[in-house]
This record gives sequence, C-alpha cells and structure tokens, in this order.
Amino acid sequence: MRALAASLLLGASVALTGTAAAQIEPPPKLEDVSTDRGVQPPVPAGWESDVYCAGWVGSLRERFSGSIISAELVDSQRSFVQGDIVYLNLGTVNDVKAGDEFWVVRPTEDRYILYKPGSETDPVGRVYQTPGRVRVICAQEKTSIAEITASCSDVAVGDSVDPFEPIPIPLVRRTPLLTSCDTPNGKPVGHIVGVRDNESFIATDTVVYLDLGEREGLLPGDFLSVYRYRRQEEGLTSLRTVLGEVVILTTREKTAVAKVANMRDTMQPGDQVEVK
Repeated sequence: MRALAASLLLGASVALTGTAAAQIEPPPKLEDVSTDRGVQPPVPAGWESDVYCAGWVGSLRERFSGSIISAELVDSQRSFVQGDIVYLNLGTVNDVKAGDEFWVVRPTEDRYILYKPGSETDPVGRVYQTPGRVRVICAQEKTSIAEITASCSDVAVGDSVDPFEPIPIPLVRRTPLLTSCDTPNGKPVGHIVGVRDNESFIATDTVVYLDLGEREGLLPGDFLSVYRYRRQEEGLTSLRTVLGEVVILTTREKTAVAKVANMRDTMQPGDQVEVK
C-alpha cells in the first residue's frame, strides 16, 4: 500500500557552551503548534485505516471486476490475512498483469441496508466493506495468483475484487464548534445513516456514513455540524441542540464517509448534519 499519511516536521535548536549542551525540549503537540498569525496548521483528518478500511455506501447492486475463487491454503483455512496467497478469476484476457492491485470488496447482507431516517422503504444504499487489498504476483490467461498486501479484517473466498486507487487523506483546519444559538446557515442538510461495522456506540473518531455526497457539493475535508431537534413541551417550539461535528473522509455521488471530529453529546443514526 502506498502510504499517503501527511506528516508535520518540527525543528529544535540547541545552544552549546563548551562541553555542556542545553537540554532539547520535546516537540510541542500538534494541536499546540500555530503559525505567526495564531492559525493552526492543517492536520490529517484521519488515519489510513479510516479511509482504507471504512468501505463506502453504494447502490444496492454494484458490479465488480472479479472475485477470489480460491486460495493457496484453502484446505486448512477458511479466512485469510496479509501475506496469504489467493487466486482470482481475472487473467491476461482481462489485461491483468503482475503488480496490479485490487480492492477486496464485500457487500453487507440485505438486513444491513441503510434507509432514510424513519423509513423502511426508501433506501440510502448498501455498505460495501473493504476487508483488504491484493497485488497480483503472476497472471495466466483467465486466472491470476495474488498476495494479500493489506488486511483490515479477514478475507474470504467469494469476496469480490476491483481495481485499486489510492485515497488521499484530506488535510484540514479545525474551526470553532457551533452553539445551540447559531441558526441554520442554509447549506445542505442530511443525516447520519449508519456506523462503520454496525457499532452501537458513536464516540470521537468513530467512522459514520452520511446521506449527502458529491451532488450536494460535498468534498473530503469538509466539516459538518451534527445536531438534533428537541420539542418544547409548551408552545411546541423546535429547539436545535448541537451535538458535535464530523469531517468528510471520502465521497460518492449521494453518500459520504465521515469521522466524528468533536463530540459534545452522544450521537446516533438519524441525527442531522449541516455543512459548515
């Protein structure tokens, strides 16, 4: 895997007097570093595991280039991890050659299809997990032998494969959280519709799925406020409680993968999001 994590280089100067050297102070924490104007430098929005292991939300029936049809140790193993050898139903007839890389893709079951909040008939899409990546070692006419070069979870015979493309990790600058007194800004609004790996608890750094995407102008690195409306018992006035914010990692046409960047109160699928 071609690592795309951003890094920040900090320097320290040391004053020497005779044989005695001044003690070098450890570099400041990333959140403490600021420019001359007091603006924090950009930082990565997430880790490689956030963008490469989170998968995506796509249409209910997506097609892929091929699949894993067997494995070198298939007689003694049912699942496979980094370093194991697998066999693909793609070969030179498909223009596959040594060195080609493929995503391993696994669609979730029908019971995990994501729906619009409050609906059981209006699907947002299906989650497509990406348990690993493979690199072709050699190719025959209709098959090829590949090594699992990265694994987020176990890879299995029957998983689909599709050509791999690196995903850049967006660099971002944090801005102040909205308050409950801030009014809607008129920018696109959507919802949290799912949580990575169907986790039941959302916390800071949890990866979530949204029902907003490129058609709403969403881009990796964008921040969205997360909020929930509450009703006053008297007067039935709508009150908006800001719960925190998420940052976009990857986008597709109608959906996005985001990471909880800041949490003021607990979140759950169905909570609304608004582009900052």
